[in-house]
Amino acid sequence: MKKLSLCSVWLLLSFTVSVAQQSPQATFDEANTLFENGDLTEALTLYRSIEQSGHVSGALYLNMGIAAVQLDSLGLAKFYFLKATDYNTTASRAETALDYVNSQFSRQSAMLPKLPWDRAVQWINEVPTAAGLFLIGFIITTAGLILLYLTWFNKLRFQNISSYVVALVIAGSALAGLAFYADYVNQRYYAAVLISNSQRVLQAPNPDATLESIAYEGYDLTVDHWKSEEQPDWLYVRLGNGQFGWIQDNGVKIL
Repeated sequence: MKKLSLCSVWLLLSFTVSVAQQSPQATFDEANTLFENGDLTEALTLYRSIEQSGHVSGALYLNMGIAAVQLDSLGLAKFYFLKATDYNTTASRAETALDYVNSQFSRQSAMLPKLPWDRAVQWINEVPTAAGLFLIGFIITTAGLILLYLTWFNKLRFQNISSYVVALVIAGSALAGLAFYADYVNQRYYAAVLISNSQRVLQAPNPDATLESIAYEGYDLTVDHWKSEEQPDWLYVRLGNGQFGWIQDNGVKIL
């Protein structure tokens, strides 16, 4: 009887491991079948279970966005399509879907153009990354210091070498400092989308505070993560038109 129990446990564990390994793809296939059959709510629930398990992909977010569109949840659809743009395999289709979704919102947010400095910081965080830029700055600074040491020990001599050393050290230090600032911005400010119909933007984290503005479904928000940590259930945000204020965190999806 004891051997039978141990055998049963072993079979159960083996079956559980097998199911766990196949679960994400099997669940994705099942969700797609439900989607094709028109069971959109059930399909979206399964898609979310895959997302919660950590097995995310561009195809998953793209399908979630399409399901949300058909369920008439445009703010949620925009969020998922924005997530899908992070993947090369789905970026083009997700951009097209975003254009469609943005055209469907009944209220459009005024958007201030980004300043050149903001665009530069965004480019740094997306392309070389703050870590990559810091490494470049470190290498340049190190090269300048090596030249300085070589001159001290009379190993290297050429005209205006001191100018080259100063230029390299300054350039490298500037790049390293810029990398630290870009990382600071990346850690403090998060992009977000409002998925509820509307939210009041207030001057203080209090329902009775003075109204600053109203945000509507699909509005792009910038969340000050550090400041928001001070107030549970509230987020300090900047709207696309440049206004700042506090908003309740329900109905906001952070990218």
